[in-house]
Amino acid sequence: MIRDVTRASDVVDRIHSLVKKHVPRKEKLDINGAILELVGVIQSEMIKNSVTARMELAESLPHIQGDRVQLQQVILNLMINSIQAMSDLAGRERELHVTTELIASEGVRVGVRDSGPGFSAENLQRLFAPFYTTKPNGMGMGLSICQSIIEDHGGRLWASRIDPQGALFQFTIPVT
Repeated sequence: MIRDVTRASDVVDRIHSLVKKHVPRKEKLDINGAILELVGVIQSEMIKNSVTARMELAESLPHIQGDRVQLQQVILNLMINSIQAMSDLAGRERELHVTTELIASEGVRVGVRDSGPGFSAENLQRLFAPFYTTKPNGMGMGLSICQSIIEDHGGRLWASRIDPQGALFQFTIPVT
């Protein structure tokens, strides 16, 4: 519980810094370890929504330079969005698939894929726009903030539709 409170406090501090455009705190970071920490955080949400998680984390990834809390916030947002997208599925498997790999020209790539309904081509063009949301109670800030965080780390964030169903969000962070 204390660890979660400390993490929440760190998230608030870092979002405050992001809004003020402070440079992210850079430290050597094992992205696989950061992802595995989050699985425990979202476990109850996955159980509540009957979602199974599949991790395919590349072995021997080089460390990246990054703000652990900010990057975990991006990954957490993408995973929670995926879980929520699958929450209304009936009669289909609900799977969250998280991957990491090293792409020589781009750095470390993280992918978060779901088996949800996906999104239209029109929505794809607007997903990262501030205040755009497809959720009834959404604020439309999550993906926009995620994109800013990734860009502040020298990377890029993008989304793809998966046919016949699902969505895939990926980002890269350069290896330094």
